[in-house]
Amino acid sequence: MNRTFLAALLVAAAQFALGCGSKAVPDQCDISNSFETRKLDARSAAKSSYQPPTIQPCPELDPPADGEESSIGLSADEYSSLLRGANGNFLDDHLWWIKAMPRGGSHVAPMQITAEWCDAVTYDKFGYEYPFAIPPLTTAPECGRYLTGIQVGHRTGDALPRVFSIEGSGLMQLAPSSGANEFGVFAGLPRGPLDSKSRDSAFDRLDIVRHDGDSLELVAFGNGSTFSSAARLVLKVGDTTRSSVQLELYPRSLAAEGSPISVASLSGSFSVGGARNFDRLRATFTDGTSFEMAFSDPDLEWGSGAWTRVPLVTGAAALETLTLLQDGTQPDGKLYPNVSLSNFQASVPLVLDLSVMAQPAFDGNVVADLLVDGTANAGGEPISVSYLVTASVP
Repeated sequence: MNRTFLAALLVAAAQFALGCGSKAVPDQCDISNSFETRKLDARSAAKSSYQPPTIQPCPELDPPADGEESSIGLSADEYSSLLRGANGNFLDDHLWWIKAMPRGGSHVAPMQITAEWCDAVTYDKFGYEYPFAIPPLTTAPECGRYLTGIQVGHRTGDALPRVFSIEGSGLMQLAPSSGANEFGVFAGLPRGPLDSKSRDSAFDRLDIVRHDGDSLELVAFGNGSTFSSAARLVLKVGDTTRSSVQLELYPRSLAAEGSPISVASLSGSFSVGGARNFDRLRATFTDGTSFEMAFSDPDLEWGSGAWTRVPLVTGAAALETLTLLQDGTQPDGKLYPNVSLSNFQASVPLVLDLSVMAQPAFDGNVVADLLVDGTANAGGEPISVSYLVTASVP
């Protein structure tokens, strides 16, 4: 056979093996360097003004206006029914599953999701049906045809429980793989403070970078009126589920006006004698001191409407751990995990702030924030923060 022809044939064969849609071409598109890319995106975004996502009313999918399940819209239980089984799954390897969450109920902030090997995850890839909506829908209206986040599950024995979720709002939930795998407390990525317009923010891009036997790496890009940011999350699943969080936050020029930025938070719902996700808050400090408070304390001032700040005596030492704790099974019959923030490292001081509100809210009426002052860094160097989120059986 002619050597020239043979060489050409071998080259063509190699190109066929590595091309033509073959999935054995990781060098064609690799997002393993996503965190560095998103940091560059955040640095660039901080130089311009924030444009919040446009979210249109969608009464067929939004929570019922009067709170009644029989009314038009999707209640929390009806939305959960939408995601049963394999609905929305875009990864399922019999060890992990990852599910795309469409708009519905309180889940409204859009999120652009990219799976491993740069596979774009879009609403149109899934056959969502809404038989539990009022009225029943076979397809969503145009206002709801987008994704808002992901849920993640992991095999434990014969079960595949949920262990993690993250949404375009920047809210995450974690649960241990056994014992108390209900979602309760939210852990929050950066946003503005509760009592300011700069609370408005969104984590509108999420990259699923890699997964192995017990860990999953994600990278998120976030934006708010006073900051832009990149976050690297590494989830480790087990009887105690952990997510390490690494943040690079770039304050916008508006941060120079003195509005603090929440770089991490714990939030959830508490009602005396009613449904609640936790019972107590505990904080420990690097000098060995600590304090604990019960939310059933009759002297706790909940206010009458807006957020009410709870005075805290924290001393001068740095925060070591912050935990929302359970006393046992809650009135709804569920056992929620204890959720903690710890292992803090930050390029600027962190300030603990606690606020409560009498009226319910979808992300809770209790919020503990770790605040930073972005004024010195506005328009300049990033603020670096890392910490660990832990969910464990009470």
